[in-house]
Amino acid sequence: MKKILFIVDDLGKGGAEKVTLELAHTLANNENLVTLAVLNSSKNTLVVDSSIEYIDLNINPKFAFGKLWKFKELSLQEQKIVSSVINEKKFDLIILGFHNGYYLGKYLTQKKNVWYWIHGELIEYRPTKSLFKRIKENFRQIKNQYKFRKLFAHKNLITVNRDLQNKYQFLLPNSKVIHIANGVTIQSECYSKLEKKWDVIFVGRLTSIKQIDHAILAFSKSCLSGKMAIVGDGNESDKAKLIALCEKLNIIERVDFLGWINDPYPFIAQASCLVMSSNYESFGLVIAESLCLDTPVVAYNCSQGVADILSLQTDMQEYLVEKQNIDELAQKLAQCVQSPYPILTNTKKKLSIQNTAKQFIQLIE
Repeated sequence: MKKILFIVDDLGKGGAEKVTLELAHTLANNENLVTLAVLNSSKNTLVVDSSIEYIDLNINPKFAFGKLWKFKELSLQEQKIVSSVINEKKFDLIILGFHNGYYLGKYLTQKKNVWYWIHGELIEYRPTKSLFKRIKENFRQIKNQYKFRKLFAHKNLITVNRDLQNKYQFLLPNSKVIHIANGVTIQSECYSKLEKKWDVIFVGRLTSIKQIDHAILAFSKSCLSGKMAIVGDGNESDKAKLIALCEKLNIIERVDFLGWINDPYPFIAQASCLVMSSNYESFGLVIAESLCLDTPVVAYNCSQGVADILSLQTDMQEYLVEKQNIDELAQKLAQCVQSPYPILTNTKKKLSIQNTAKQFIQLIE
């Protein structure tokens, strides 16, 4: 039996928070003593069950939710709280998570077996056509890389794909960087009797990096006669642009904007295929979820994490589409809906949270 501590900003709507909680529950159910601490609970939406010790550190929101690259300091009172509820206990493994939780590392007296779990690209490049903005972006990259090295030098890092592992190991030659793929916990038989309602479903935040417009254009070009579902929220202007695009393409009656849904699994199970059109996706948790729900996936080849998932089966690899190729995306959507590939039991096992949990326990052993 191991004592394991997770520290995250909060338990909000994000994939990183969801995976952290599922992993914590899985480790607890495997007879480990698991503690989960949030910096601040004001944005919580997820529920922690009684198998886990839950702690709200109630740290100032400017620390808990502020921008990552603005270095943060705990007040003396907050340092006392961290000392009393964390430092007085001896853990076999401490995981500092996404993403202001990383700044708690310097306040921990335990230095052995502390790992920083990085769920995505922390040094994101923002493409632009403006020469002035490109110059400004290059300076921002240099500044953020400096801050990245300062925060993570001589630390242990966990990344979710090999792209990030290789990049961060290059930036941090004196740190230990490994990769552990995220896992999911889904019982597909619970959803197997649901009838198909949509040809295609998109699940994700309505933000530019997700390129939902590509998914809509591909659906329009696919010549599929059914409907498309879009699950996720965002600001009103982004949603308005997507609705305007559907109207322009004359498919507005065939696209259902469903908004944020706490449990998207039944909706994914009711789709013939899931589309992922992101410009970048560190892992693509929704891909793993969809496959475990027996809903095949068509995705842009936007990262090694996505490529690794769709390489688990030979017949899935052809649905890994060249990034930004909307015509190919449309073709593969039609092909997938008309002749869906089966998802093998062994593939689901490799994508399970139990597989992820084993690798985290190995960090102790």
